[in-house]
Amino acid sequence: MVERIKGTRDFIGAEAALRQQLLNKIRSSYSLFGFEPVETPSLEYLQLFTEKSGPEIENQLYSFEDKKGEKLALRPEQTVSKMRVITNNKSLIKPIKTYSIGTVWRYEDVAKGRLREFIQADVDIYGGKSVFYDAEIIACVDFTLKSIGIKDYKIHLNNRKILQDMLDSFGIEFEAGLQVLREMDKLDKVGIESVEKSIADIIGKEKSRKITDFITGKLDVKSEVGGKELNDLVQYLEQYGIKNYVIDRKLVRGLAYYDGNIFEFIADSGPYKGTIAAGGRYDMLSKQFNSDLPATGCTIGFERIFEIFKSTFKDEFSEKSCVISIDNDKEAIKIAMSLRSKGKTVDLLLSDLSLSKALTYCNSKKIRYAILVGNKDLKEGLATVRDLKEKKDTKLKLSDL
Repeated sequence: MVERIKGTRDFIGAEAALRQQLLNKIRSSYSLFGFEPVETPSLEYLQLFTEKSGPEIENQLYSFEDKKGEKLALRPEQTVSKMRVITNNKSLIKPIKTYSIGTVWRYEDVAKGRLREFIQADVDIYGGKSVFYDAEIIACVDFTLKSIGIKDYKIHLNNRKILQDMLDSFGIEFEAGLQVLREMDKLDKVGIESVEKSIADIIGKEKSRKITDFITGKLDVKSEVGGKELNDLVQYLEQYGIKNYVIDRKLVRGLAYYDGNIFEFIADSGPYKGTIAAGGRYDMLSKQFNSDLPATGCTIGFERIFEIFKSTFKDEFSEKSCVISIDNDKEAIKIAMSLRSKGKTVDLLLSDLSLSKALTYCNSKKIRYAILVGNKDLKEGLATVRDLKEKKDTKLKLSDL
């Protein structure tokens, strides 16, 4: 037997159908907020990610040389690719509201909710400087999660300018500061003591203690611009009626391009506890594409919310039908195609399968209505409709199907 690659999954039958149902719900919610789809290639030049996504992503890339010696990579996320597309299409009217749902690849440790091939569902707004657009992104994701039945989470907020002002006030130079932020980003995984020790190895014990005092709220730093942006975001969220937010000083977001408000949706309970969606403002990223385009966005971790969605899904009979030929395949095909032309979802089984096996198939697929097509009924212009949920038969005229 050929095994699948570690960190990937196969989906078949009801589970695959359930994933499509969830994807459709996400698309529908994004569209309600005025976001329009954008698609980018799965393959990009390696340089796009090594220069613009930061060292964390660079270390997780699936990259290779093609037959012409071009260095390519499977996309590890969608933000940089979308910025390439948007900055190359300068005629687009701003603000530009897009959503993108696609597969990405990262070579990282495999765990519950963490795969090497997974789907991200992004929303982004380009060309809007106001903090309002950050709030619109958060409101869209909040609405989407609630619309699919996910409610037990909090929205953690912070601002990268506040973090940079903190580093500056403690006299921490740029490169060391990046290392400090990367260590801070691990806090929920390894704990404050481990983070303090790691930071001390970079900048010394005294400054490391100041960092942890800042994280725990014992020490404040002055950050006029970042503080105002964060405060304005909170005010907008209140106007949206969003109350489930917390200010989280340790929130960093690992990707290097964030430079303003940042946010994470963190599930408190259920089959997956942890970050289920995350994003922030990345105004400076466009400058790496020789452009000046403010931007903000968020991605939903599809694989993580799928586990939550699956746990709440009730496996009930659908309103689908299945036409079953007892002894007249030609008429069964005709009836099935007639119903399909009317927009009905209809399966079809011919007489090579016994009636008992056909009904077993329908029950396994949670198909509610079996339309039994046999010559005896057809002589009277009828078909028998069996309701597999209520376990009763009804004779209907063919014209009434």
